[in-house]
Amino acid sequence: MKLRLSNAPCSWGIEFADNPTNPAWETVLSETSQAGYKATELGPLGYLPTDPKQLNAKLQQYGLELIAGTIFKHLHDPSQRDAILAYTHETCKVMQPQGAKYMVVIDHVSSPRTDQAGQIETADRLSDSQWSEMMKTITELAIICKSYDITPVLHPHAGTYIEYRDEIDRAMNDLDADLVQLVVDSGHSIYAGINPAELIRTYQDRVAYLHFKDINKSVHDKATAEGIDFYTAIGQGIFCPLGNGCVNFEEIRQTLNDINYDGWVTVEQDVDPAVENSSLEDAKESLDFIHDKVIQS
Repeated sequence: MKLRLSNAPCSWGIEFADNPTNPAWETVLSETSQAGYKATELGPLGYLPTDPKQLNAKLQQYGLELIAGTIFKHLHDPSQRDAILAYTHETCKVMQPQGAKYMVVIDHVSSPRTDQAGQIETADRLSDSQWSEMMKTITELAIICKSYDITPVLHPHAGTYIEYRDEIDRAMNDLDADLVQLVVDSGHSIYAGINPAELIRTYQDRVAYLHFKDINKSVHDKATAEGIDFYTAIGQGIFCPLGNGCVNFEEIRQTLNDINYDGWVTVEQDVDPAVENSSLEDAKESLDFIHDKVIQS
């Protein structure tokens, strides 16, 4: 097992580029570096600089690589397909000059699923026709990514239409294995009642990238029991520094050893930027946990 470690702007609360409560982008890059990471994700397009020369200069200043970008759009809505494909092109144009490797593809959190995060048995599902349209959008944006030598990786995500195990299995079956890979997020897996180690093992031939995230069990239990929506759960601290939650990283470590995983892991801890956060300290704590309990064990 060989792990290369990154963090992401979402650990500083960056979900949307234009959120007025976002911390300054230079603060995020600086603190990512201070915490000990050597790479970052792009976050939403327009948060970090989009000019390749400016972005490259700032990444070099802070000793960071750019490892991935994100498509966080309503993939299930075919009326948005053209806009999503245009956004994919624009994001790839920012990523490619930096040598970024992965495009994290996420269906956007949306109603009613945002209120049904973690509601395994009762959550609404897409109709067959709606599902087919979503697969078409993912396939078309994946083709664009590949044209820029960027690997598209599907990210199952709480509060979206690709969250639960039946949806992951269906997507992996419907999407071309040579075109779309998988990123397993340990926190979102637990949120959806999935064992992340087992998911990694099952799809080891398609797991190109990993997100390490931990879950506060008491907040998760409350959120799923009371039907608390995804973003409210974030504000209540459902995600915590690695090692402070209920994710079994020992089992994940064993699985990664067994499959000889050799790749990137991005640490994430989604937080609400409107509240006071200790993102730098939390990022350091998570990195220390990985070194002590995952890499060195």
